[in-house]
Amino acid sequence: MPLRVDMSIWRGNSAPPLVWALPDDIPITGSDFFLTIGVSGSVLLSRDTASGTLTLNSALRQLEWDYSAAESRLIPEGQIARYEIERHAGSVEITEIYGPLTGLGGLNPDASPGMPAELDFSNPDNSGQQMMGWA
Repeated sequence: MPLRVDMSIWRGNSAPPLVWALPDDIPITGSDFFLTIGVSGSVLLSRDTASGTLTLNSALRQLEWDYSAAESRLIPEGQIARYEIERHAGSVEITEIYGPLTGLGGLNPDASPGMPAELDFSNPDNSGQQMMGWA
């Protein structure tokens, strides 16, 4: 069963990196790890150790994502986004860690100007439970 770890990120920042501790029972030798972040079934971004966009520190048994300010702004404010970390080893693909990725803040001086106020009913992520557009 995957391990649930709740994470948060300050929107518009590029530090500190997000770090996940890998439990001892997760094999790391010969494994590649894939971080996927999404909202309502839509993928916001993917990073992985194979390409170097996600870093594995074998000695500390940690995965680290050094994100940019633009990447952190992709995360919606609140506890809307979710992430999964999947491990690939040969033909095995298994989700090891998952959880919500809460977007915090984002009102820093380099933020983009706001969009005009409107309800975006064309956005498929909008539902009675959450409204992804501007109201």
